[in-house]
Formats: sequence, C-alpha cells, structure tokens
Amino acid sequence: MSTDMTRAATQAATWRAPRARLLVNGTERTETGLEAFTLTRTRYSRADTLEMTLAVDRAQAASGLWFDVPAPATGSVLPDTDIQLQMRDAARDGNQWTTLFQGIVDHVEWSPAETSVHIQCRDYLARLLDMRVLDGWMNMTGADLARAVITAAGLPPDVTMDTAMVGQFWQVEHKRTAATSHGRFQTAFDLVSALAIQAGCDLYASGTTIICAPPPTASTANTHVLDYADTGPLSPISMGASGLRLTRDYQIDRGVVVHVMSWDSRQRTKVAYYWSAAGGSATAPATSGGNVHSFSLPGARLDGLEQYARQKYSQIVAHARTITGTMPGCVMLAPRQFMQVSGTGTTWDGTLDVDSVTSSFSWQGGFSQQVTLRRRDTSTQEDSNG
Repeated sequence: MSTDMTRAATQAATWRAPRARLLVNGTERTETGLEAFTLTRTRYSRADTLEMTLAVDRAQAASGLWFDVPAPATGSVLPDTDIQLQMRDAARDGNQWTTLFQGIVDHVEWSPAETSVHIQCRDYLARLLDMRVLDGWMNMTGADLARAVITAAGLPPDVTMDTAMVGQFWQVEHKRTAATSHGRFQTAFDLVSALAIQAGCDLYASGTTIICAPPPTASTANTHVLDYADTGPLSPISMGASGLRLTRDYQIDRGVVVHVMSWDSRQRTKVAYYWSAAGGSATAPATSGGNVHSFSLPGARLDGLEQYARQKYSQIVAHARTITGTMPGCVMLAPRQFMQVSGTGTTWDGTLDVDSVTSSFSWQGGFSQQVTLRRRDTSTQEDSNG
C-alpha cells in the first residue's frame, strides 16, 4: 500500500475575478495602475503595512506625479498622503468596492525606465508611532489619557477601557509621566499601547480612527471555517489551506506563571501578584513547575497588577498552539476575527483567533492570504493542555 499523501486545497468561489484599485487622498488615480501589493495586518503591537507596485502611465502622468509632493513652505511640514486600497470581485454583478487598508505614504521608489513605482505605507497608527511625548498627566483614568494622546496626534479616538486612575501614585494623586529619554514611554504609541495592555485591550486603526477596546468574542458574524477532511490513507486530505502547519510549544504547555511586582518608593511598600492556570493570587503558586515570567509595574495598585498579570498570561499561553497556512483570498478576513477548525482529530481543533493576515495580490498570482491562528481563550487553552 502506498504511503504517499497528496493535499488538495479547497477552492473558494468568492473571488473568481479579483480587482484592486488605489485611492489617493480620496480620488482614484488612473495614471498609476496597481500591479501588485502585499498587505500585512496583525493584532500585534505594530502598524499594519502595505507595499505595492504601480505601473506609471507616462502619457497621463505628464501633468505631474501625485507621489512627488512639492516641498513645504518654510516653517511648514509635509502633509500626509492618504492611501486607500480597495478590492471587489468583478465576476459578481453589483459588487461594491471594499476598503482593505487606509493609511499614509512612508517611502517611494520610482523607476522611470521601468515606468513603475514601489510605495510603502503604514496605517494611521503611524501618527502615534512618530509622535514623541514629553508631558505629565495628572489624575486621569486610562481611557481619558488614551483619548487625550490620540487627539493630540490629530486623530479621532474610539476608546472603551475599564480603568481607574493610572500612573505613579503620590499620596493623594496619580501622575503619568512620559519623556523622550530616560523613560519607558518615548512615543505616543508606547504610552497608549502600555495602557491598552494593562487594561486587556487591543490598540489598532480603523481608517483614521484609533480604536482601543477589549478584543471581540466569537460569533456567527465574525467566524470563518477552515475546511479539513481526512477519509483515510487511500484518499487525499482535503483542506481549505495549502502549506498547512500546526505547531505546539510544550514549554508553554508545561505551565506558565506570570509574576508582576510594584512598589511605592515614598511609602516603602512592595506588592506582588501571580497569575497561572489556577488563577490569580498575591502569593506564589504552591507547585514549583512552570516557566515564571516576571514584569514590573511601578506605582500600580493591586487591582492594576491583577489585570496586567492576567493579560500577560493570556498573551503568553496563546503561543502554545499555532496554525499557519495559505488560503484563497477573502476580503472580509482580518485580525480580531475567528476561524473554526475541525476534522483533524487533534487538540488543534476548535475556534481560534485570527492573529495575522498577509494578503498578496498580483495579476499573475491572483489573490491569496497567509494566515496565522492562535487560541487566545485562556479557559479553553487550559482545558486542552495535556
């Protein structure tokens, strides 16, 4: 009996004729047709990025190149160039353009002889990443502070955080400080990201709006299905992704303990908190097994330490099981959604979070997506450990 195994990725009928276009400052520019792009979107602490190659129509571009922005007047700054990447399926009548990405141009490489231009962009989190901070905020909640910093970057905030006063506690008041040197927070992104992590929230851009909110839960509306069927060694495995890889980290599965410590130099007090599969405690777990990960959070109160420890624990154990693969392109697939995996008959089966999606498009290669899935529901994670 042959032991060879063939794998067949199921074909998605959604995108039979994918089309893509580019809007520059809200207007389609036909003189620079889109040839190919790579869009990387994640739920990690970074901005989404877009790299694209455009074909330059010399006849239409004779009146000027939109990516060659004139130098600003003395004392002024160069304005941002807003980029929107949109797609639709031309095989379906009435399909509207859907925006996959909106951000700003970072880098341009023009090749006149090849009549092409390569452009790199970041989403609007770039405004926070590029904004240096040197300030102190008195007696503000985490949500109020996040709104203030995002607004100072010139962007509308959408903040949903359940936090009390944040920052160093000085007798009767709280103060959150930031500095361009000798400090933890050198950029606006550093500061808001730390607040989001402490509150168990995701920080990301949706268009020009910066969202800081708890991650969504799985529902019918945001859950996709990864097909998988193995009917026996004499038949090929059928699955909805090519190059499917399922990995497991047994170092994490042996147990994780998160230890967070805080101190108040004026009161000369120290507080510690621990989080593990057994839950949270102000004392170290009785069992000696497991990897201990220690963090410091100066000036925080006990409730803040508990929230921070639980969030860190969730981030670490999410890496115990990972699924990666390349799928036919789906314009609606994005981080902070979910994917149902079944049929493998292993501990990888279940509902996993979409951690990252790298979308690739070209006229030669079509539209495909490299997807990374992890399980971030710690209760499910703990139950499946073995």
